[in-house]
Amino acid sequence: MNGIKIGIMCNREFIRKAFIASLVIFQEKIIEIVFETTIESFETVIPHSSRPDILLLDIDSPDISGTEVIENVLSCYPDCSIILVSDIDDKNTLLKYIQAGARGCLKKVNQDKLVTVISAVMDGGCYISPAYTKLLFDHVLCTRKCLSELSYREQQMVDAVIDGLSYKLIAYRHNISIDTVRFYLKKIYRKLNINSKGELLALMRLNSN
Repeated sequence: MNGIKIGIMCNREFIRKAFIASLVIFQEKIIEIVFETTIESFETVIPHSSRPDILLLDIDSPDISGTEVIENVLSCYPDCSIILVSDIDDKNTLLKYIQAGARGCLKKVNQDKLVTVISAVMDGGCYISPAYTKLLFDHVLCTRKCLSELSYREQQMVDAVIDGLSYKLIAYRHNISIDTVRFYLKKIYRKLNINSKGELLALMRLNSN
């Protein structure tokens, strides 16, 4: 395999140093750092020719939309695998990151662990740190209970969303109005403590495993 091209997007200096130190001890494959930048500088200073295989992303502030950052990166580099570090403790935000396209989610930077995560992602896998795994696991158990309590019509709405249907096509499939579709989906979102179709799809993927 050719060398792995790494991009680093990081606002916190100690995290940036941890990223660099982790890459120095990475011995399985040749590493090339193609750029280092902050989140704010990304769109203005990084040429599109610097296409990373992996982006190490530090999401350090509640004022930064991690979902938007991930989507912006993938719009520039569709084949890039994003490994993010974040201090979040909110399951819904974590689900949004996964739905947006993150392939690795770390609570803390650990040099040895980062080597493992990079290897897993380059082999086509994903990685979620134990702290986040427990957060999602607890959420999945709670969600499965909530899913089991959905009405027959609500379950039909969920199935239609999974099938990729628009509100108009859901209404056509079940011979109801678009407003009725919206009504049922809002009820489902409240029951599952989510806010969007994207979160619903991410949640259903987790529950299908």
